[in-house]
Amino acid sequence: MLHARGAAGGLGGSIGPTDAEMAVGAGLVATAAVGGSVFIVRRRRTVSGQA
Repeated sequence: MLHARGAAGGLGGSIGPTDAEMAVGAGLVATAAVGGSVFIVRRRRTVSGQA
């Protein structure tokens, strides 16, 4: 019969993100926001017939 050893949890969130991880995350969020805004503006122009 095998004995259960539990999960190997590692650090499990006991430490916060590094500065590099925060910078990458902020860059991705900013890129998504700008890209979404450009998409919406271009779509509005096309729908209203100004393109």
